[in-house]
Amino acid sequence: MEPSWSLHLLSEVLSAFSTDDPDNLWDVLNRVAESVDAEVCAVTNAGRMECCIGLAEEERSRVLELAPSRPHTMGISGGTLCSCWAPLGGERQLLIGRIDVPFELEERSLLRAMARSIELSLRMLEAITAERQARRDASHQARHDPLTGLPNRVLVIETLNRWLQRRPGLMDKPIAVLFIDVDRFKWVNDAHGHAAGDALLVHVSRILQTAVRRDDLVGRLSGDEFIVITRSSSRDGARDLAQRIVKAVRKPLRLAGTELSHSASIGICFAGQTDTASTLIENADMAMYRAKAQGRGRYAVFEPILREQARERLELEEALRHAVDQMQIETHLQPVVQIRTGQLVGFEALVRWNHPRRGLLSPQHFISAAEESGLIEEIDLAVFSAATAAVARWQRLPGWDHLRISSNVSARTLASADLVKRLQSRLMSSGINAAQVYLEITETSLVDDIQATGDTIKGLQDLGLKLAIDDFGTGYSSLLYLKRFPVGLLKIDQSFVADLGRDPDDETIARAIVSLARALGVQAVAEGVETADQEKRLRKMGCECGQGYRYGRPLPIAIVERQWFGAAIPVQTRS
Repeated sequence: MEPSWSLHLLSEVLSAFSTDDPDNLWDVLNRVAESVDAEVCAVTNAGRMECCIGLAEEERSRVLELAPSRPHTMGISGGTLCSCWAPLGGERQLLIGRIDVPFELEERSLLRAMARSIELSLRMLEAITAERQARRDASHQARHDPLTGLPNRVLVIETLNRWLQRRPGLMDKPIAVLFIDVDRFKWVNDAHGHAAGDALLVHVSRILQTAVRRDDLVGRLSGDEFIVITRSSSRDGARDLAQRIVKAVRKPLRLAGTELSHSASIGICFAGQTDTASTLIENADMAMYRAKAQGRGRYAVFEPILREQARERLELEEALRHAVDQMQIETHLQPVVQIRTGQLVGFEALVRWNHPRRGLLSPQHFISAAEESGLIEEIDLAVFSAATAAVARWQRLPGWDHLRISSNVSARTLASADLVKRLQSRLMSSGINAAQVYLEITETSLVDDIQATGDTIKGLQDLGLKLAIDDFGTGYSSLLYLKRFPVGLLKIDQSFVADLGRDPDDETIARAIVSLARALGVQAVAEGVETADQEKRLRKMGCECGQGYRYGRPLPIAIVERQWFGAAIPVQTRS
């Protein structure tokens, strides 16, 4: 074989090798076989064949058995296979074979040169393939959520922008963005740990993937926030999808040995001609908050007024943050009296915002902003501190050691991990008798997430504190929880008190709550008592205590002190 011809064949083999096509090793082997008129060409590697040309399945097994000894001849069904072996690095070998025709020395030299070239090319191919795979993996990781495998915010926005760019051809199929938030997800983490929280997120992601169509996009933005981008023939299609998701998520899930009831709130926004991906997501987010405000576990559709409301809410939160820093949050006290005797038994602490321009604001104007911004914890504790300090001072007066105080605690504050420690320091600072202190919570917050608040309530009980269940009868109750936890007061909601004497159903409910309180060994307190007739009816049904305008309005601590205890407080002790 002429040297020039050998170099030409070697060049032909090398040119057939392509790093852009990892599977073109077959083409290379065909060129090698053609260069020496061989019928067989194969690559073996650690007892298996990576590629093979010209051998039947049963013949491959025999070749693999003999490969370690690298024989020059092997008997196969077609005759004697004359072989030439050449190393390709590691345990990989190149086998070239001809039936009954041995290889000349020059051919063997050429094949070994080809093998070295193939080995170098394979190494290059493996390096390039690994680099490409690493880039693909990095790109995937940069655009996908590591927990659920869903597209993340980056890929969601990229995809949504592409859809919006093709919008003119899709006007018959409106683009809808669904912003999904798992309600009270933080409580799941606090009660069951982050592993359970992650399991819930994966569960929700699977629900979303099952609910959508193949062409829809499901993504995870962050935390417990998911997104669905969909196109349907009508806007009702997006609403139907949202309803299906709400229903599917609501089904109980068993986590950490506990059956967990959970829900999701969804905001929907339909794309307009000028909307961008960012504005659509923001608008859907606003609609989701409206769904939460309407009671959670439902969906709401974006309306332009929501953006103005969001701006106002942001301004309110900033003003409220300033109010907390500037001591504009005030504690007012409303008297609670014994209905039978009219004797003062204690007070409920209520929060007010002394706004520099709008005057004195009741909680309905700012409490929801306080909860959303997280300021509610500081507000609850500030009111608690002021109220307990005042009542502790009055308890030391002759004849007033029986006074009690109830102070409202929001569900968010109740879920705070360090609530017990913070309350303990305030109790010690005030010197109040803890047995006369009640934390007022709604029955919904007691029952809603009992796993998350159970340890906290046990800690409160260890401090000597008791619970007052506010607005009793308006939510959903569990008698088991009322028996299990240190409940000292059941407060009959003012909506039942207002129609006493006019609505038989309200009177029946009020009487039932009084009977329940008596059976549990706790006191019933009627809220919103305004008239003598209401007082009379409550007295007749055996309600022990009342609270309302008939006995006094909520007033600042200094005014309450003058009205109720002025004559009893020595001048030098007044602050």
